[in-house]
Amino acid sequence: MLLQNDDDDRIMSEINIVPLVDIMLVLLITFMMVSTMVDFSAIHVELPKAATAEDAKDKSFSIVISKDGDYFISGEPVSSIDDLKLSIEHQKMQNPQIQAIISADKSVTHGQVIKVLDLIRRLKIAKYAISVQLSEAGIE
Repeated sequence: MLLQNDDDDRIMSEINIVPLVDIMLVLLITFMMVSTMVDFSAIHVELPKAATAEDAKDKSFSIVISKDGDYFISGEPVSSIDDLKLSIEHQKMQNPQIQAIISADKSVTHGQVIKVLDLIRRLKIAKYAISVQLSEAGIE
């Protein structure tokens, strides 16, 4: 914006920073509000429900079986059951008392879950849990 001073004939040109700061604050608040609504989970699994569900508080790693039959360990995709075995062995070497949490979509076959359970047992992981969604009304 150009302003002329009555006392002086020269033109004053300055950047007014207040509107810029106002716009940046509005953008910051908008991003903060939207970030709370964003779903950050990359692997979508619809867990079965159980009335006796608990949280696992110990050091653990997760094994996810998606509805397409794909395996993920701690959020990272695994191409085959052999690669899953290597990843679990690596986790066990880091912490021998580690717990495995298995999350399988409810449309996954029973055989796929048993295959992962058998693998965990063969690798001598004593603590494991199956992740479910808490059902308030009992069995569904």
